[in-house]
Amino acid sequence: MTYGQPGPGPGGQGGGQGPGQPGGPAWGPPPPPWGWGWPPPAPKPGVIPLRPLQAGDIFGGVFATMRRYPGGLFGVAGVIYGVYAAVGAGVLFAGWYTQRQTIDRLFDSNADGLPSSSELTAVVVSFGLIWGTLMVLALVVNAAVAVACTTVTREAVLGRPARFGQVLRSVKRFPTVLGIQLLGGLIVAIPVALMVLFLVLTMVALLSRGDVGPWLVLMPFLFLGVAALAVWLGIRLALATPAAVFEGQGPVGALRRSVRLVRDNWWRTFGLLLLAGLMAMGLSLALQILTGAFQSPTAPIVVDTDTGWFGSAEVRAFFADILLASVIGLLVGSVVQIVGMTLTHLTAALVYVDLRIRKEGLADALIGEVGQGAPGPQAPPAPGQGG
Repeated sequence: MTYGQPGPGPGGQGGGQGPGQPGGPAWGPPPPPWGWGWPPPAPKPGVIPLRPLQAGDIFGGVFATMRRYPGGLFGVAGVIYGVYAAVGAGVLFAGWYTQRQTIDRLFDSNADGLPSSSELTAVVVSFGLIWGTLMVLALVVNAAVAVACTTVTREAVLGRPARFGQVLRSVKRFPTVLGIQLLGGLIVAIPVALMVLFLVLTMVALLSRGDVGPWLVLMPFLFLGVAALAVWLGIRLALATPAAVFEGQGPVGALRRSVRLVRDNWWRTFGLLLLAGLMAMGLSLALQILTGAFQSPTAPIVVDTDTGWFGSAEVRAFFADILLASVIGLLVGSVVQIVGMTLTHLTAALVYVDLRIRKEGLADALIGEVGQGAPGPQAPPAPGQGG
């Protein structure tokens, strides 16, 4: 008997009045409200329906999360980037202040002589350390923004509030995500580096013998194979951050969790993350073209020979315009980077939710949580996984 179809009446004859039907006994469950039609839509307490998702559901959920939670997303990301910019500016100023005499002599044409090699070495070492510090800070910023975006997604799936203070407090989990990024990068880098080393040594050996043969033609394809390996490994590990935030996993457990979830769904995960990356790149390119139009001089500069370069009002105005355009470009670039990172992290989090719905029946657990009104901080973990 098909669900929703009227059953046989008393005595086993079809067409009779069964329980719960007009004219029949009052006991028994009523017939399904949709009868012969489509089943009711999946519940949607938040930004996505609680069922296996299509690509449109995922990206619709991404943009709905951006609209509904601007403070938790862009507010927290803006604070994180503001702190990064302030620290970076302070570090650069400190480097310039400690080496200002050498730098002034290097750019002053009226100086007695160029700085010595030891002074130039000190400048290079100082700014090399500054560059390394800024790179480490950039990794920390990326990890913190990833935690904030994934935390907002966790609440957005169930339609719960994700206030600015709540999301900002969640950023304290960034060491776990930073560990995931470093460990994941190492996992991708080691086999790729070994393959590249093997290819280079093979080519050197062939060149030393003077007989390259067909290897020279095959080299581009071999390097493409190395790139494909890096992409394959990166996608297998791409859902580790959502696993850490949703389930409270550690770095190693989150990476293993990502590998299990992506298994048998690699191409779909790759396509969705690639599309999110292309959207972010398109936005960045469009705004760079827009801001680049303001950074090019529209007319040639005429320098007054009597006053020189920096005595000319036209030159001073030109450099003032360049400085203003650079500041605007920096601000726009920061906004684009925040939006791009938010887009990719939200997509990864919703792909994680979708794979758990498909593989582990997470939708039923979430529906039960919505029905109970439980404000628990985490989505129910997978069977056998730590909460």
